[in-house]
Amino acid sequence: MYNEYMANKKSFFGLKFIYDAPATLSFAFICIFLFLLDSLLLKGLLSQKFLLSPTTASGNMAFMASDPLSYLRLVLYSFGAASASTLICNMIFILLLGPSMEERYGTLVIAIMMAVCILFSGVLTACFSKTPLTGSSAVIFMMIFLNSFVSLSKKKIPVSFLAVFFLFIFREIFELNDASVTDGIKIIINIAGGLCGSLFAFLTSPKAKSSRKSQSSEAPASSDETVQKRTGGLFKKASAYNDADETIVSSMKFDD
Repeated sequence: MYNEYMANKKSFFGLKFIYDAPATLSFAFICIFLFLLDSLLLKGLLSQKFLLSPTTASGNMAFMASDPLSYLRLVLYSFGAASASTLICNMIFILLLGPSMEERYGTLVIAIMMAVCILFSGVLTACFSKTPLTGSSAVIFMMIFLNSFVSLSKKKIPVSFLAVFFLFIFREIFELNDASVTDGIKIIINIAGGLCGSLFAFLTSPKAKSSRKSQSSEAPASSDETVQKRTGGLFKKASAYNDADETIVSSMKFDD
């Protein structure tokens, strides 16, 4: 009775909520939580000091090897957002692209890809950019590349991938503060970070998983065939015994 009550309690009008993409959803919720915390309570403290990537020595947020905060900024910048509209747009892209890729490659692999992508973009910013980087654009590029790899493995180039890719680049260009070369480097860094993170997909191709699943699905079939052979042999033996019994009974009747 208790188990039935708990099962009904978790459902909502007969529907159950499933945390289907842990890595993608956790990343999105952290971004939203930090943005609300910074906007409502901290009055921009996080976005000004923590949610920014380090830059070159001549930049606004120079990387210092002796400062532990500089190493944290190499990752924390990805949870930031320049504005509420940017945050909403980024989360829409991530929540639309992420769950399907997480289902295909697995939660652990997607989490590793995101970490590599974020860290690589942060290091590139610290080496080549004078202005800090903030936001999850590199993660979005990574997910776009991952979706394209699914079709490229079939020797096809989806037009939808090209449309999403160029539209997202246009959005990044229009959101730049000015048309300086430094801001243009940001887009290149985000693309490079996304490409670096998505290259990890080649090492963990889902083809191996599909082949394992096919082998496991074929194994029960072979066992069923052996069972059928065994049962068939038993039935044949039983029919042979029945025929022998009938001949014995008929002979007994004939003797009588």
